[in-house]
Formats: sequence, C-alpha cells, structure tokens
Amino acid sequence: MEEREVLKKLGIENEKELSELDQLNKYSLDYDEKNDLFRLSDKDELVVNNSLSHLSSTQLIQPILFYRDYAKIIITGWRALLNVAPASDEDSENHEPSWIKKKIENGKGTSVDKVMVGESELIGKETKITKSDLNIQAGHLLGKFSGVLQNIEKYLGTDQNIDNIMTYPQFKRANESSKEYSGQSKVESNIWNNRDTCFYYEAEAIFANINDNIPIGTRLRVIPVRKNEKDNRQYVIDSDADEEIAVHVFIPNCDYAEEDSKSVLKPENTVDDYRTFFKGGDLNSLKWK
Repeated sequence: MEEREVLKKLGIENEKELSELDQLNKYSLDYDEKNDLFRLSDKDELVVNNSLSHLSSTQLIQPILFYRDYAKIIITGWRALLNVAPASDEDSENHEPSWIKKKIENGKGTSVDKVMVGESELIGKETKITKSDLNIQAGHLLGKFSGVLQNIEKYLGTDQNIDNIMTYPQFKRANESSKEYSGQSKVESNIWNNRDTCFYYEAEAIFANINDNIPIGTRLRVIPVRKNEKDNRQYVIDSDADEEIAVHVFIPNCDYAEEDSKSVLKPENTVDDYRTFFKGGDLNSLKWK
C-alpha cells in the first residue's frame, strides 16, 4: 500500500504531520511499502541505554508515560525485559466487571465499544455489523507471549482482567501477518521463536491526539540483550546477537479496502472521515459497503 493511502486511513494529511506527533517526534520515520509499516530510528542514540538501565531481573516492567497536564499522567505502553524470568501463571478469578461494559451501561459507550464487547452495532439506517464484519480485533498492546502480564496487573494493583487493560480496537491487518504484509504478530512470533534470547521490548499505543478514543497504530521495539558482566541483575544490549531480530517499527492501525475483498470499508472514505473515527470511536463516521 502506498504511503499516502496509509496516512489517509490514519486520518493524517502527510508524513510531516505524522512525524510531528507528540509520541513520534523523537524518531526518524522511513515508510516500508512492502510491509505496510514505518521503520523508526532514534534521534537520541542514548535513549535505549537509559531506559534499559531502569529495568532488571527484579524489575521486569516499566510504564511508558505521557505527561498530559498538571497531575495527569497517561500510560501509553510498556517497557519490559522478556525471556529473563519464568512466566507467571497466577491469575485472580475475582475480576471486576469490564470497564468497557460499565461505560456502555452508563450510556457513554461508543459504537466501537459495543462491537468490542461482542454486540452488533447499527451502521446507517438498517445495517447491523459485528467485530468480524469489520475486520476489527481485540488487539493486545502487550500479548500473553511476553510472560509479564501478571507483573503488570500487580504493578497497577487493578482488579480488572488484564485483557480489559491491554486490548484496543485493532484492524486485523495491523494485528496479524501474512506473506503480503507484516503485522504485530510477526514481531511477537520472532520473540516467541527465540525464547533462549533475552529481549528489551517496548510496546506503545500511538494516538494522533492523546485524548482520542482509538490509537492510530502501535510502536514496537525489540532489542536482544544479555546480562551485564558487572551486575547480573542488569542487562545490556547484545551487540553479537542476530541483527535481523532487532526491530523498531510503527505499525499503522488500518484496513485496506481496495485490496481486501472481505473489507466492508469504502475506498472513498476521506482523511477527515478517518480522523473522526479515531477521535471519537464512531463507526458511523466511515462509509461502508
């Protein structure tokens, strides 16, 4: 898919606008048309070592924070050390009701919220659609493959099911992978297939505006690491590891109506249509086949 078409489906006018977003302006962007994603490189070469220094075998996770306003800090993602410690299988059975369902019950749910909890939603005057009709999935920001989800649940001290915290509406093409494109699952599979390697991992939901309802994509960073010889609780970048395993990408959260016969999106949706969709989560802001 051409870059201009991908940007349109994110509600973004051009690459300059994308590169200037608060969460992406620290990186240089290079669009990879073959895989429908953006390759990222750090403008500050020291940022990874600094973030890595805050993690250890006793501190496997750390939130990625967005400083929104006075006394208002938003968690947009997570930094983690993967394959360092055995995965925790503990899980509480006494979870609170889904915050999404509560939102709907209180009359504040969007059309996307209703679809995400398995309800059908009326589009237009008479068309009812479900999550599968939309090619939308409950994509995990940080998946179960990581083995650290229970660490995050304990860190947050929440009684919500971790799936209610980690998932967001993600188009199937952004979540999965195939021979034609590289979605989030390809990055996760590479980690899963290299379980003997320790990784520094970042997963961050990217918003066109931090107050939006739906992320326009996911930023993922994977770097092989090894124990620090001076302190075996700490980890450093493994410069001898396979370079192909290391990636830093932004995966756009969009569908491809023109190429996918199963898509129900119309090609004539505009930048403004998509911008309205990501901002408010209203499916009726888009045109449907």
